[in-house]
Amino acid sequence: MNVSNGESFHMDKEHVNLLLQYLDFRQKELERVYALLRNERQALKFCKQLGVTVSKTKTRNQDHHQSSKALIAAVTAITRTVCERKGVDFNPNPQTRCVWCSKRGLHVTARNLDGAIPALANPTIIWEIKEYWGLTSGGSKMSDAVYETNLVGSELREFEEHTGVKVVHVFFLDGQQQWSVRKADLLRFVDLMHQGLIDYLLVGREVETQWENILASLLEPRS
Repeated sequence: MNVSNGESFHMDKEHVNLLLQYLDFRQKELERVYALLRNERQALKFCKQLGVTVSKTKTRNQDHHQSSKALIAAVTAITRTVCERKGVDFNPNPQTRCVWCSKRGLHVTARNLDGAIPALANPTIIWEIKEYWGLTSGGSKMSDAVYETNLVGSELREFEEHTGVKVVHVFFLDGQQQWSVRKADLLRFVDLMHQGLIDYLLVGREVETQWENILASLLEPRS
């Protein structure tokens, strides 16, 4: 393989083939993921079916679109249902960072996350939520979301490797209009999952069809 300065970079043929296979796979995966995205009306309709109240993200400029927190409301409602059934606590609105303490190390998340089970101290499951319902064409905030998730996932995996502690990292995203013009960022979330920095990437309608079963399975007692 030639690089920009004219020098060559050696890659085994099997690695080249694997890379080409992945590039083909990720493009198909992008199409699958994009088809799952919902618009705000669809997301609010699902919340209505759940019977949950949806708050809004308020901006100082009232001329800007006041986006709903429909994905947050749905994830929280489903999580509450499953956790109550399993007799497990959860924190749906962390105001501080998560922290893990073990004999072999201490880890604090780089930022506040969007939920944790059973608590912010030594959680076994954490999640992040990115929903963008604005009527504009997205922006750098979506690239920032990729960076933030990469950072959270990388630091968490490093801590797990050092201590043997296992934490499930779930990521939810939605917002058809804005992600339609930020497909490169959407692809990076696909990459993050296949790098192992996210355990579950749940997009749009998957919160309706998969999250309850996934969470119930994760909370099953392990022998």
